Amino acid sequence: MKKEVFNEVIFRGMPEAVIWKSDITNITENAKIYSRKDCDIIFLRKGAFLGAFNDRDEYYLANDRTQGFLDKLFHGSKTSDDCEIYYINRLVQLENLWGTADRIDIYDKDYDLHTTIGANGSYKFSINNSMKLFSKVKGAALNLSQDMVRDFFRSELSTEIRNAIASVFYKNKFGLKDIATITLREKEIAQEIHQVLMPVFLEYGVSLDKFYIARFQFDDEFLNQIRDYKKEIILNKMKFESEKAERENAKAEFKMQTKATVKINKSMPKEKVIVKASESDKSIETQTKIFCTNCGTANPKTNKKCSECQADL
Repeated sequence: MKKEVFNEVIFRGMPEAVIWKSDITNITENAKIYSRKDCDIIFLRKGAFLGAFNDRDEYYLANDRTQGFLDKLFHGSKTSDDCEIYYINRLVQLENLWGTADRIDIYDKDYDLHTTIGANGSYKFSINNSMKLFSKVKGAALNLSQDMVRDFFRSELSTEIRNAIASVFYKNKFGLKDIATITLREKEIAQEIHQVLMPVFLEYGVSLDKFYIARFQFDDEFLNQIRDYKKEIILNKMKFESEKAERENAKAEFKMQTKATVKINKSMPKEKVIVKASESDKSIETQTKIFCTNCGTANPKTNKKCSECQADL
């Protein structure tokens, strides 16, 4: 059965389509190929790439002889069969949600501890090289909606995103000390990950316009251990402060007593005490004893150091 030959190709896909393939495969030499505004059009024949064009005007007449690929398309014939004509929307911007399916290992050398983190967020990307994108996703489907492209990149790049996060954490040596403040640095970390991922996205013919981190997720069991550890530190600190206050109070009270003792010592009159051991002994003259201001021990007046604690008198 002879196939129908067309002399006109028009975009009839959905407006939100990223890649749309025309169902027309046989065209005449004088066929007009109308471009959808802001689209690239790619020509293949029997699976081989022949050429592409784009134009920002509403329509584009493709049978201009200055287009070298048209000679390849028709080979001097009036018609060309087994053609494939793809429209690729080069201006659509897509947004994808991402999340780390596998948690990322984090090691803190200061504490010699291991933990894991997860993360999720979103990113926006747009097409900057239709041919690269086409070559990557051509086998996925003939027509690609925005949802299909999102699914494709979500599957293809999830590992790359995970590796980028691990790379940034390793580079900055983020550890346990940073857990409390890491959420305050999500924007800064997202920018670093954006720089790491840009070359990866370009390999697919798309530009990574924005990269966002919604939140980091730490290991719950690990966080509970950290909380218990912090509670223990706080309780020990409270106990230490309480004991310190008791020691300060005792020291202050002792100083008050010592000052009172010194004051008493100074105010007491000096006396002579005569002790008779026997009639032959001479009278022994002793002076009033002095109290140690450190431990309170009574010492002879002649002592230079306390007989109990050796403190200077």
